[in-house]
Amino acid sequence: MSYSLRLLVALAAALILATESAGAAGSLVRDTHIQSSGLWLRLRERVDPSASAPPRTAVLFIHGAVFPGVPTFDRDPADSWLAAALAKGLDPYLLDLDGYGESMPPQRRDVASLPRAVDDVAAAVAAIAPTHPGGVSLVGYDYGADAAALYAAAHPVTRLVLVAPLLQPDRIEAETVLTEPLLREWLGREVTDAVATRAITMALLGTRAAGRRTPPALLVPLGVFASLQRPPLPPAAMGSIDAPTLLMRGRSDSVFDAQAARALTAAAPKVQLAEVDGGHRLPWEPSGVEAARRVAAFLSTTGTGVH
Repeated sequence: MSYSLRLLVALAAALILATESAGAAGSLVRDTHIQSSGLWLRLRERVDPSASAPPRTAVLFIHGAVFPGVPTFDRDPADSWLAAALAKGLDPYLLDLDGYGESMPPQRRDVASLPRAVDDVAAAVAAIAPTHPGGVSLVGYDYGADAAALYAAAHPVTRLVLVAPLLQPDRIEAETVLTEPLLREWLGREVTDAVATRAITMALLGTRAAGRRTPPALLVPLGVFASLQRPPLPPAAMGSIDAPTLLMRGRSDSVFDAQAARALTAAAPKVQLAEVDGGHRLPWEPSGVEAARRVAAFLSTTGTGVH
């Protein structure tokens, strides 16, 4: 790696690890670390410094199988899902699962699996819930939606949002080391070059091990890759979820398709479906702004939850 790239990586890491920094619409981000299964995971909160009291209800955003939390949900003020939630009076957090972003990589690549992701969600909720009497809601995208749903099937949550869950495998082929060209291909044509460039740059510079490879690359842990080889979220799991649930999908999504959405909607009495234009990469597509707004509106109607 060149000196200039090493310097850029170091500067980006310093910014990402800062306790607080200026952010969307006058809000601040506060990065902390929590422990899960012996690993330290990055937990980000977006806060309004002008608020007289912290929000009663929190929401935890959980990323998918490829990109970590920040480039998925908190890239820019204009398309930040955390900022949309904060504007609705919620206390928004995002989590880097083990093996992703600024969280510690697992000791063995094969242990970063869906059960471990559910444990990571549990650790984050345990850290957030004591200071939020209104409870904690979950928003998961892709692989993170499956982790959120499996957690909610066994634990109470205030509300649940599943964005493009993986009812059928979203294959990453045989290659799990994703360089910039592969990441651009994965995002697809619906994502603009400007958004793709920013997301990929943030992901590569904001992931602990990415810059140690030549060229820099994201690594999908083998445990995650194995979890994607079969549908991890059967519709039967939805019957165990008591929380009001929103399914969010792009109308042209071939992974979480219309038939799968209907099956999930019919599986539990408190499930509703929302659709926007776009495909499976909603957090990066132009319609992601509308999706974030509708998710925040759904979450802001929460009542009191007990954890």
